Amino acid sequence: MNVGDIITRPLVTISSDKTVLDAAKLMVENNIGLLVVCDAKDKAKLVGVVSERDIIKTIASGGKLNNSVNEVSTKRVITVKSSSEVAEAAKAMNKNRIRHVVAVDDQEKLLGVVSMRDLVGERATLTATLQSHEKEVFHGAD
Repeated sequence: MNVGDIITRPLVTISSDKTVLDAAKLMVENNIGLLVVCDAKDKAKLVGVVSERDIIKTIASGGKLNNSVNEVSTKRVITVKSSSEVAEAAKAMNKNRIRHVVAVDDQEKLLGVVSMRDLVGERATLTATLQSHEKEVFHGAD
């Protein structure tokens, strides 16, 4: 199974010139924990990500909600190709100790975000499918 197969939500981006408060509101509206930050002038250009943790750290360190997203975002973004195996996304998250990776196509076009929750949900689905299949195959067999 490929990364692209488990992207279940539309990509939600925020412009780098928006505020931390704007980011928090957008996360709440979309029930997500990470936004992809795009360049204010070039909406297709990835410049970072901002997570719930980034917002909490900003507030806890005395930062203001009117700070720009660009000031608080993580600039080193971990991406995976949508054609990569799901295991590659899991490895990237584990290696970098993160909960989200940004999925891109072969031309580096932004496609979506895969979260640890997506991976856990996919594992549960695969396990249930396998168990169901095993029951069908072996049901009533000698």
